[in-house]
Amino acid sequence: MRELMADASSLPQQPQTPPQALLERLKDFGQEDAFALWDELSPEERLILVNDIESLDLSRIDRVIRCSFRSHGLPAAAIEPVPESCVSTVEERTLGDRERWWKMGLKAISDGKLAVLLLSGGQGTRLGSSDPKGCFNIGLPSGKSLFQLQAERILCVQSLAAEAINDGSSGSMQIHWYIMTSPFTDEATRKFFESHKFFGLEPDQVTFFQQGTIPCVSKDGRFIMETPYKHGVFPVS
Repeated sequence: MRELMADASSLPQQPQTPPQALLERLKDFGQEDAFALWDELSPEERLILVNDIESLDLSRIDRVIRCSFRSHGLPAAAIEPVPESCVSTVEERTLGDRERWWKMGLKAISDGKLAVLLLSGGQGTRLGSSDPKGCFNIGLPSGKSLFQLQAERILCVQSLAAEAINDGSSGSMQIHWYIMTSPFTDEATRKFFESHKFFGLEPDQVTFFQQGTIPCVSKDGRFIMETPYKHGVFPVS
């Protein structure tokens, strides 16, 4: 019995009421409703909620919210079309210009000056899935996903650059691929690439990084809770 009591006493104490200092800080920013359902939460859920709120930079979030609300009253910036003199397609340029640009591009790749950035933080919710859109089979006869199609384009350009400098190995012509994920897509995206062996690319030429998030807020600036013990988040670039 004594051993059982000792084990129980070593467990972390569950807060019976919201931490007063944290509650007062929430009140300073008008966000005390985050603890509105405290009495209905289990001890474990209360700990999750406290840790969730403590992880937030409340003063920064408050500045973002206030700035966003102020900008709603500003007139929209005037948008004018680009002058026609600045618009032309590649086909409209001379053959010499096109060849020169092609060689400049391949030279930049061979010098390691080219990278590819992919913004892939969104889920396919409008398509009825929570998976990253790049994982989808988009109905091609090959069954290839968007991620695979883009990876193969990178491999193709690497090969062209290697041929241009008479180097038979496209591996020396690596184009680094930066893929921005979000908290909602990061794990699934990484696993998808790993399970497909990075579609022929070298793992060290692909870098995943997560975009930031801010709490979701209502029209009056209050936190929108995803669950009674966790605030909702909105990804920002």
